Amino acid sequence: MQALLRAAIRDSTFSRTELARRAGVSSSTITRIEKGDVDPTLGMAARILAAAGLQFTPRLEPLSDPQALRSARAILDSTFTPKADPESLATLKRWASKDGSPRPRSLAKEAGLAAPPGSRPGALTSTTDWNFLRLCSAVAATRKGWAVSGSPAATRIGAQEIAGPVILYVEEPERIRSIISRSGVTGQEVILLPLDETSEAGVWKDEGIVWADPIQVILDCYGMPETRQQAEELTQDWEGTND
Repeated sequence: MQALLRAAIRDSTFSRTELARRAGVSSSTITRIEKGDVDPTLGMAARILAAAGLQFTPRLEPLSDPQALRSARAILDSTFTPKADPESLATLKRWASKDGSPRPRSLAKEAGLAAPPGSRPGALTSTTDWNFLRLCSAVAATRKGWAVSGSPAATRIGAQEIAGPVILYVEEPERIRSIISRSGVTGQEVILLPLDETSEAGVWKDEGIVWADPIQVILDCYGMPETRQQAEELTQDWEGTND
């Protein structure tokens, strides 16, 4: 593990100082780990890897931390009631701000990047040639809980329309995939995610469509390259700087 950690430090896009700040350790600790002078605990190693955008598995993989989403919702939305993990809250705040000042846009971006929709637990992907309204009708017909996020939801709350993935939060992802999937077709990309307390908080209904909370939509869009610009559009007034 020490060799993997040294490689992560060496290849990180962050400076040693910035990586240390994000991980909540001293710069000298990063240096000593890189030189092999100290054997970090598993918890410290996990924090450093997460700060570099990685996580420890049998091989290094992109970070996928749904707790970051819950923490972001708790910070950005005073009406959000599910409890967030205190350590996750502290980590997200540290990532989002170098000086401790509130940076809501940076916080949303960090949370989205920490939990890309397609990499979250239980995520299923599908391709369909159905249009958006037909997709929504099929999900509504199951009479189960659901909500729309992703590109069409971003458009609904004010972003420019693009041809990006649709996210459907549903109670039965496997069932929905079996209904909408069309093998061999070139069409709409759909990411199916299970409802998890965070995703269904703040949903709202308009003309028969159940939309995810706007903050959830922004977090989701920051987590996908295709929709990141939509998230930037929706948060351009959140701060006086383009962090």
